[in-house]
Amino acid sequence: MIPMSLLSSRSPLLHPIAAALVLAGLAPLASAQTPPDAGTILQQLQPALPAPPATSAPSLKLEPRAESALPQSAPFEVKRLQITGNTVFATESLHELVAGEEGKSLTLAQVNTLAERITRYYHQQGYPLARAIIPAQTIRDGVVVIQVVEARYGQVRLNNQSAVRDSLLQATLDGLQSGAVIEDDALNRSLLLLSDVPGVAVAATLQPGASVGSSDVTVNTTTNPTTLGTVALDNYGNRYIDRVRVSGNLNVVNPLRHGDLLSATVLSTGSGMNYGRLSYDILVNGQGTHVGTAYSYLRYKLGSELSALGANGTASVVSLWGRHPLLRSREANVYAQLQLDGKRLHDHVDASALRTDRHLLNWVMSLNGDIRDNLLAGGISIWSLGWTSGRVFFDDAAAASADAAAGQTRGGFAKWNANFSRLQGISPRDAVYLNLAAQWSDSNLDSAEKMTAGGPYTVRAYDIGAMSGDIGYVGTVEWRHELGNAWSGQWQAIAFLDSAYVKVNQRQWTSGENSGSLSGAGVGMNWSGPDQWRASISVATRVGARPSLAASQPSVRGWVTLSKAF
Repeated sequence: MIPMSLLSSRSPLLHPIAAALVLAGLAPLASAQTPPDAGTILQQLQPALPAPPATSAPSLKLEPRAESALPQSAPFEVKRLQITGNTVFATESLHELVAGEEGKSLTLAQVNTLAERITRYYHQQGYPLARAIIPAQTIRDGVVVIQVVEARYGQVRLNNQSAVRDSLLQATLDGLQSGAVIEDDALNRSLLLLSDVPGVAVAATLQPGASVGSSDVTVNTTTNPTTLGTVALDNYGNRYIDRVRVSGNLNVVNPLRHGDLLSATVLSTGSGMNYGRLSYDILVNGQGTHVGTAYSYLRYKLGSELSALGANGTASVVSLWGRHPLLRSREANVYAQLQLDGKRLHDHVDASALRTDRHLLNWVMSLNGDIRDNLLAGGISIWSLGWTSGRVFFDDAAAASADAAAGQTRGGFAKWNANFSRLQGISPRDAVYLNLAAQWSDSNLDSAEKMTAGGPYTVRAYDIGAMSGDIGYVGTVEWRHELGNAWSGQWQAIAFLDSAYVKVNQRQWTSGENSGSLSGAGVGMNWSGPDQWRASISVATRVGARPSLAASQPSVRGWVTLSKAF
């Protein structure tokens, strides 16, 4: 019988590999950091997935209507200023801007200055082409008319030279209706949604229309050169599946000419771990709504001191999602996403015939966005909030029994994930990067749902996956300094401090430690070279004591990556 003291609280159930170590008489290894399984390795791969190809911001050129200069005039008494032509703002609100000048003697030029106040107000409120003018008039009883010309759309033309179908791009411009008042938010949303279409570059021109107060919009779309793929080499693995990893990513942009993107990713450490993912995302309407699907597959075999156990396994994930921009502007964006994930996980230990086969079905609802501002040298804040409601099913009776006597992960669970990051410019060469990620769960989680701490994406002074748990946070503070161009590239120096707290099990089911903190500090260098070559290196050392739940490891750790985009 296995002693209860060896059923570590670090795992929601008796980890098959840890159990095999005990049965093999290797109890000291069993009481160290829990070796990775299919769920853990799958979690550690998520930050490495490549981002979709970046889109370019649309350009907008304004061609204002030429205005004739007002003639010189002698001062005349202005008893009342009468505002006409306005429909967007109440007359009372506009009149307050100029009412203080009533009862004075003014020249025509001074009255025009009052009209410019109203023009500026419209521009500040997001109506870039609206203007207030002094029309030709006969002034009677000291009443001066200020006419507001709220610019409206005339013709809206699309000149599409991209690979995307005209009908899809035209649907994105349908919100710009002829006769509607030209307003920044609606115009920018349409142009930004156009620029979000993969492989499309957008340039728009607003020019005077055929009728007074109208402006025609001409939108030119061309093919935007995008990154077709990347290849990379790094040491982001671990001692059980090998440290050196080779990865590649390939994007096929607009295969159906419908704002769609087909992506394939592969990642390998050789015999220790092989991973592949295929995804497809398509734009379904002119409002920026996307739907997509993905399939990924992972196979691993643990080596190092565990090679004699024959510990191996697989993981596969099928995902379906829908995504919609709730807010799309140059200063702030908010996106909503609903996703369904089906995960199937298999962990086997050949030496002891132990198996842990299970599958999960998760609904994930999330909001994410960003805000740009001009604080100091400018900055951007990025945030996300996600809620997962899932259920764990065991596919073999022995694993289900072990789970019932231990972590009790079987059945429904819920968890929250939150992330906030800030890149703050301090000067043209210096910036501070802040990041805080947190997770909370209502029950003990399967390894595929736990958050991990340690490695190049979290606490860089510790090995990848040094700790994992149901509840916790990871924080980073990083100073970035641009060194400029030298030796065929752009160089950036960084200094950082990482910290994390992890509670292993939400409901502890054995005695002993159930939480720990990791901290580290270090320096690094990033390089961007010609022909889309990139490299980075960082070295970090532990700050404070190593928690007992983390395996013994060197106090200094280094991370290196080299990539080439094409």
